[in-house]
Formats: sequence, structure tokens, C-alpha cells
Amino acid sequence: MTTYQFEVQITRWPEGGFLAEAIGLQGCWVISETIDQAVDDIREAVQLWIGVRREQGWPLPATLAETGADPSIRTVLPIAVP
Repeated sequence: MTTYQFEVQITRWPEGGFLAEAIGLQGCWVISETIDQAVDDIREAVQLWIGVRREQGWPLPATLAETGADPSIRTVLPIAVP
């Protein structure tokens, strides 16, 4: 299993809830009711995003860094991809 870190931007969605975007991962974003749910949802979205790129044989962007440690910066979230 490989663990990656990626930057996430979370902002309020005008119609309610929160928009979470994985920076540098084109088209990888979610809208959720709470910040906690947005964090969970964006992790799942990134897992799916990476899975599709792997299935297609496409390279992963440099913004998606491999890491063995949990980062302590709030805007960077670790994600494990089987």
C-alpha cells in the first residue's frame, strides 16, 4: 500500500455546505454538508481519482507526493491507496 499526501482547499459552498478541492488533481472535488464530511469525502474521491489514473496507465502528478509519515499541516491530508 502506498501513502500519498495532497493539498486540499476547503471553502464554503454558496448554496450551503463545503467545497473540498484536491489541489493539482484536475476535477477532483466534492461538496459536503460539514467540514468533517468534506475531509472524508475528498479522501475517497482522491482514492478513486488515483485508481482511474492507474487503470488507464496515466502518470500521477508531481503534486501528489508519496509519504511514509502523517503530515501535521492541516491542508495536507494523507491517503492510502491499495
